[in-house]
Amino acid sequence: MSRPREFDSAAALDRAVDTFWERGYDGTAVQDLCSAMDLNPGSLYGAFGGKRSLFLAALDRYMDSVSKLAIDCVGAAPSGMAGIRAFFDDVIQGMTSGKRKWGCLITNSVAELSLRDAEIAEKVRLHLARVENTFAGALARAKAAGELAPGIGPESAAYLVCVLQGLNVLAKTRPGRKTLCAIADVALAALSPSVPPLASK
Repeated sequence: MSRPREFDSAAALDRAVDTFWERGYDGTAVQDLCSAMDLNPGSLYGAFGGKRSLFLAALDRYMDSVSKLAIDCVGAAPSGMAGIRAFFDDVIQGMTSGKRKWGCLITNSVAELSLRDAEIAEKVRLHLARVENTFAGALARAKAAGELAPGIGPESAAYLVCVLQGLNVLAKTRPGRKTLCAIADVALAALSPSVPPLASK
C-alpha cells in the first residue's frame, strides 16, 4: 500500500502559482519551487510530474481562482456597465496592492511561452475567449438597458480584452493607481459616457 501524501497539495500548488507568477516559467528553477512549496524534488516530481506539468496545473489553478474571482464580479453587478467597471476596479486594486503587481499569469504566459508551447497557447486562448464572452454578456445587458454609446455593443468585448491585457503588462512597471484608473476610465467612457470614473485613490 502506498503512503499517503504528507502535505496539502492545494496549498503547495498555490505557492507554485505565486512563484511562477512572480518569476516566470524560465526564471523559476525546480529548486525555487521546492523551496516555495516546502517539498523535496522527489515529492514534487511524484505529486506533480515535473516543472512543465506543474506549470500547467498552476495555470489551471490561477484561472479557477484568481481570474474567476474577477470574472464573477461582472455578473454579480446590477447592470452591465457596473459589472465591467467593478471588474476593472478589482483588477487595478490587485495591481496596486496585491499580487497583480506581477502582471497577470495568463498575460505573462502569452509573452513568454505561447509561441513555443502549443498546449499553453491553447489554454491561454480558451481563457481569453472566456473573458471576452463575459464582457460580451455584460455589454449585451448594458445595450438592452440603454447604457452604451451609439454603435457600441457586445462586439466591443474584444476591445476590453485588449485594454485589460495592456493594463496587465503596464502593471509590471508599477505605474500607480492614478495612472491605471485614468487608462481604464478613458476606455470605459468610449463605451458608455455616463459610467462613473474609478476612484484614483
